Amino acid sequence: MLAMVAAMAVSRRASVPAGHVDPHVWWHVGRASGLIAWALLGASVLGGVSLSTSLAGRRTRSWTTGLHTFVAVLAVVFTGVHMAAVLAADELRVGWVQLVVPFTRASAPFAQAAGVVAGYLLLAVALTSWLRGTLPWRWWRRLHLLSFPLFAMACVHTVLAGSDADHPVLLGTSAAAGAVLLVLLGYRLLVAGRRRVGTLGARGGAIPAVARAESSPVARAESSPVGGSGAGLRGAADPDLLTLTVNQVTWEAEGVVSLVLAAGGGVELPSWEPGAHVELALPSGRVRHYSLFGDPAERTRYRVAVLRQDDGRGGSREIHRELPVGTSLAVRPPRNNFRLEPSDAYLFVAGGIGITGVLEMARTVAARGERWRFVYGGRSLSAMAFVEQVRELGPDRVDIVPMDQRGLPDLEAEIAAQPPGTGVYCCGPPPLLAAVTRLVGGRPDLRLHVERFSGVAASGGAVIEVALRRSGHVVQVAPDESILTAVRRVLPSVRASCEQGICGSCRSVVLAGEPEHRDQLLSDAERAAGEMLICVSRSCGGRLTLDL
Repeated sequence: MLAMVAAMAVSRRASVPAGHVDPHVWWHVGRASGLIAWALLGASVLGGVSLSTSLAGRRTRSWTTGLHTFVAVLAVVFTGVHMAAVLAADELRVGWVQLVVPFTRASAPFAQAAGVVAGYLLLAVALTSWLRGTLPWRWWRRLHLLSFPLFAMACVHTVLAGSDADHPVLLGTSAAAGAVLLVLLGYRLLVAGRRRVGTLGARGGAIPAVARAESSPVARAESSPVGGSGAGLRGAADPDLLTLTVNQVTWEAEGVVSLVLAAGGGVELPSWEPGAHVELALPSGRVRHYSLFGDPAERTRYRVAVLRQDDGRGGSREIHRELPVGTSLAVRPPRNNFRLEPSDAYLFVAGGIGITGVLEMARTVAARGERWRFVYGGRSLSAMAFVEQVRELGPDRVDIVPMDQRGLPDLEAEIAAQPPGTGVYCCGPPPLLAAVTRLVGGRPDLRLHVERFSGVAASGGAVIEVALRRSGHVVQVAPDESILTAVRRVLPSVRASCEQGICGSCRSVVLAGEPEHRDQLLSDAERAAGEMLICVSRSCGGRLTLDL
């Protein structure tokens, strides 16, 4: 900007006495900062369009998002410098009234009005961007579209304001910027239209091919993705997969969004019970499991909530950054490894996003009029989703414990207060599950049910030899790989999903040998019956024979 100011002042240097400051310096600063702010606004709009469409590929989206935010902040900063310089330039005769009320400047009223309107639009976009974590996703996206008229008003103001308004370079640049704006706006509307009718275009990564089954009112996936982080919905032409559309994305708390998934047309989806989860095949090929919440009687849509984990395997980041309304997903129907069973009383313990696993359970028990207690902990109230819904269940039976205000929940007192026969249902991060498991272990009269977010390592140990009885193959499993990986070398169609020992997709029957169980899912009875999860479990020694 200093270089631009110096260049603008060259023609006046001869008339300025030595040792004096050019009296028009504030005009130069205002004009230079305005031109820079205008250019940054254009670059920010371009970045926003690339992020909302397929222009930003999956591999470049992370740094594109950061660059877009940085440029947008710079545009706001230079706009502030421009407004301050305009107020300081005596020759412009601009006061606070002319700065905030359109058409109040006698000279160049249309330029002044366009600048005022652009300022208000910039304020709206900046505020909604700052409040993005608290606004519903749909409203944020709509308000952010104000960036287009903002840039249009900035173009009008830039061209009409200043004594260099008729400069051919400025006019040519403005015309080019206007043309680019129209092209980008048209492309954005075209992409939005395609998403509304359910057509999913390429987005820089593997996308599941989908087709509507003519024999069924519910759309089903013709094929499923493989790849991403290694977990995929395996097998071609899987008749169980549904093709659902993301109908709504809502910010529920700091770092938490909820998705509404539906087949469209009021088509009923497979039923589910509290504690159930679904598998989502993301456009990247990753497959993730999320607990269902909401009213199970509402059969036309599923609802899930996702916590953004920046240090995770990428699934939550993809959902937060790259899964707009209108995206089609392959979804496996609900499964339930965390069922609500009859008990004399109930204690529900949720930590963070684990609220989705037990919220509907608590609603069901409360509606029955049974005895229950709910403890919900999290980092802070702003990071805890569905707090009001939990409170509505019954303030006298609910204890909401934000860690930044009250520390950790008093789990020892809560569990000690439960009567014999209580079913304890816990869903949350590993430290919470470990604490509840330890405390309930000292109460054999209680029954513990847990839902885990993550499993354990699949590798580690000696080389394993695994015989596959039905196919006749024998595979060697290296210490640094899972049995599942080795089996897939000869049987690629073996089904699996989470590959962490928590979903049960890879459940296999052991015909001979002693498995070393490392999963978080199978019960003692299931293990005694010869079942094992080959994605994480290994052998205690010697050869394993599987019914594969």
